[in-house]
Amino acid sequence: MPRIDPSALDHLVALVRVPTEAPEQLPAFRAALRERFPRLFAALEVEEVGGTILARWPGRGEGAPALLMAHQDVVPAPAEGWTHPPYSGHRDGTHVWGRGTLDDKGSLVGICVAVEALLAEGFAPERDVWLLFGHDEETMGSGAADAIGVLAERGVRPAWALDEGGAIVEPPVAGVTRDVAVVGVAEKGFANVRLRVAQVGGHASTPPRLPATSRLARAVGRLGRARFPRSLPAPTIRMLELLGAEARGPQGAVLRRVRTARPLVERILARGDETRAMLATTAAVTQLSGAAAPNALAEEAVAVANVRIAVGEDVPATLARIRRAIGDPAVEVSLLHGHGPSPVSPSAGVGWTDVEAAIGRLRPDVLTVPYVMLGGSDGRHAHRITDRVYRFAPFAMTREERLALHARDERIREDTWLDGCRWYADLLERSC
Repeated sequence: MPRIDPSALDHLVALVRVPTEAPEQLPAFRAALRERFPRLFAALEVEEVGGTILARWPGRGEGAPALLMAHQDVVPAPAEGWTHPPYSGHRDGTHVWGRGTLDDKGSLVGICVAVEALLAEGFAPERDVWLLFGHDEETMGSGAADAIGVLAERGVRPAWALDEGGAIVEPPVAGVTRDVAVVGVAEKGFANVRLRVAQVGGHASTPPRLPATSRLARAVGRLGRARFPRSLPAPTIRMLELLGAEARGPQGAVLRRVRTARPLVERILARGDETRAMLATTAAVTQLSGAAAPNALAEEAVAVANVRIAVGEDVPATLARIRRAIGDPAVEVSLLHGHGPSPVSPSAGVGWTDVEAAIGRLRPDVLTVPYVMLGGSDGRHAHRITDRVYRFAPFAMTREERLALHARDERIREDTWLDGCRWYADLLERSC
């Protein structure tokens, strides 16, 4: 494994300091990447597909290539409320603070640091390695899809692909005594759903019995109480079996019988926010709008719900359930955009074994398990060219750190980020 110097943190800090919320900011980020990683941009065949970076590291042999993915863009980060400004790249001796440290510049810069270090040592992969750094993942854009389309047209069929997703986390269930590396073998589907109420407005001093905003609020409340069908897809069952084999006490005994005690297991999982989201489709209203003035009745009241669709469900059935839950024909329910869950990748064989072995070399104390990723990633597009797509960022994250994703005070520990760089280098050196 090549040595990763702690000074590599300077690269992460510098690239976090380049905002990438908007498309017009991305050229500066790509220029900074070129400046920071001259060997990579000299040795690899780098091109841009729209704003997405696509790079081929030529291999010495003819085997099926590997595909490593990350994304350049970040979600908006209003400055208010942060301990350190979101684009300061502040270092306090323990963490690097800033938007993108976890999602997803930590992975992107870590991959680049690993490639740069391997090139410095004269390493050349046995087979081609492709890097794909999407530019519009956070807005559900087409950048990665277009780049995957280019690979498909060229006949590139990777043995496996790796994108963001899981991480190394504290024990997710009681009775497990060691950290767990959760590797996504699938991801839930996604839909943004609009709830709209339109009716005659007027002065707020003479409101009707049910103004548009009140009708919308009632619909939002009903959606919040909606219960989508619970299910335990195969990857979740396998994850629970592996956790059960580790868990001490009564909970471990229950998890070991997950196939025959599913109702009880579901009740256990329903106790926590993260574990409850593993069980079913979720819907959270994230945006609301009403009248333009405080003394005017809204002529249109709108809410947008972000829906994550469970494996085994689809978009039409989910929309139908939302309409039934709201139960009001005056509330228009429409799909803004969305897609169903991804296919499920094998949790055995090439790709999975490579990732699992690299985790074991970095952290022999960690248990590796498959899971269904609750969020979305560009990795779903890679299923077009390979049936083995894995979602894992090699960083240890506490629950508090995970809650900072897409929120204030996003940050990553310096030591775990450097370990992640070593993990990427080891994966490339041993598996490619």
